[in-house]
Amino acid sequence: MIKGEKYADFWIEEGILNFVYKPNTVLDLDGAKAVVRTRLRFQNEISYPILCDVRHLKTASKAAREYLAKNGCLKALAVAIVMENAYSGTLYKAYVNISNPTVPTKGFNTISEALGFLNEYKMR
Repeated sequence: MIKGEKYADFWIEEGILNFVYKPNTVLDLDGAKAVVRTRLRFQNEISYPILCDVRHLKTASKAAREYLAKNGCLKALAVAIVMENAYSGTLYKAYVNISNPTVPTKGFNTISEALGFLNEYKMR
């Protein structure tokens, strides 16, 4: 598990990389680059389905969303985004519809639903 990262905590559980943003995170382009760099180093060249919990993310700039849609999908087999409130839903819609992520990506309101989706993409 990586807990020292400024923006999020990472860990791998049952073949899925869990990625949880820290409370009140404001993500700009530099932050997005740092997140991807840290995640890729953590993955050590292994691709995983990714559960990305954005419930504590305060906001992400357009540049950060675009960067994550393209480069944030590196070494990802699929991405499930867990969100709660309407604002996160708006960010998710912008991310998926405008930024066009390069791997299967879906939004969910619960972790259990997200894990159900990601289980289809786990390496066997």
